[in-house]
Amino acid sequence: MAIIDKDLLASAKLGLARRGKRELVKYLEGEKITRAQGVRAKCFDCSGMGEQKYCDMEHCSLYPFSPYRKRGI
Repeated sequence: MAIIDKDLLASAKLGLARRGKRELVKYLEGEKITRAQGVRAKCFDCSGMGEQKYCDMEHCSLYPFSPYRKRGI
């Protein structure tokens, strides 16, 4: 399986241990992931490789599914 982006893969592997990290690494290594795993991977990437604790991008189309959104708002 081909690696998609070596720099992004290295950055993802160095990212904090949060939801979506495993999925992003798996995807960047060329493996198939599910739609839900894709959402978690994208949110991990968007949050600065897990740097941000919560997502405040309410206009994002993935926000309702994000593991980083604040619950109960």
